Amino acid sequence: MFKVKSAFASFNQSEPEWIAAIKRKTDEILKSFDAKTSEKVNNAERQYKNIPHNLFLSDEFTSSEYHDDVDMELNFDQTVDDNKNNDWDLLIFTQQWPATTCYHWREQDKNHECKLPNIKEFWTIHGIWPTKLGHMGPSFCNKTANFDINALQDIMERMNLFWPDIDGEEPVQDHWLWKHEWLKHGTCAATLDQLNNEIKYFDQGLKWRENYLISNILRDSNIHPDSNNTVVALHTALIKGLGKNPSIHCLYDGKNDISYLADIRICFNKSLELVDCDGVLRDATSIDYPGGTVITNCHISQAVHYPSLVPGRHIISYY
Repeated sequence: MFKVKSAFASFNQSEPEWIAAIKRKTDEILKSFDAKTSEKVNNAERQYKNIPHNLFLSDEFTSSEYHDDVDMELNFDQTVDDNKNNDWDLLIFTQQWPATTCYHWREQDKNHECKLPNIKEFWTIHGIWPTKLGHMGPSFCNKTANFDINALQDIMERMNLFWPDIDGEEPVQDHWLWKHEWLKHGTCAATLDQLNNEIKYFDQGLKWRENYLISNILRDSNIHPDSNNTVVALHTALIKGLGKNPSIHCLYDGKNDISYLADIRICFNKSLELVDCDGVLRDATSIDYPGGTVITNCHISQAVHYPSLVPGRHIISYY
């Protein structure tokens, strides 16, 4: 393990030690593969050509046709199918790593000011997304619905802490993220009695975060920020902590060939029971390896960096 010395390390300088360390870890991964595993990895890498790995817009990063510069719901939000009847099979509950989320916004605007938690190893909630297996969405299931911030008064303190808008650009009073999540996804989840209004929907997310806190699960396997890990190591840790198969997502820096841990998605059925995310493959791929099957958009043969700080120059406010 190594430490990032400065939050303001510039990619325009000579290669920083932490980037070199990631590459050394990647070399170790490649050398550890036997012939059979290498063949599987090569097949998986070919699959990656058909799915987006990142959301960066600048020429220094590999761009994606799926990019939506006002929405950080990775490619889930950007590839929603036209699901006319609004039916869905399971709920994807997404926790995001704030440093990586901020990096996404920063790459759109070098002066972007993120709103980050001032707590170590603190994952935040992104959303609860009803999903039809093999598809994306549905979304905006009630076109006449409104968002009423007053409905959340009883849980407002917890919402501000655990479900913040990392973007930080919109006025706080606009509650842009919460409004977006409710109108786009909550109105579809509302077909369940357990989630049929704002307070039920958002409170369920708060409960799931408490019960399935990603930072604790990773920490139990000695995975902490400022570390480089294989996708397999991340997957093994999550399976150990959850008992079910999650979906692991990265942001990819094409210039420096670095994958950053972005979010972890876990799945629930309509009885709100934790289930495997198998079948949720539209913006990820399923890869078999000795010991299991991982669902991910991360490069299986590459180290994944779990950053403690936002890479590059940035402006941050803490809450």
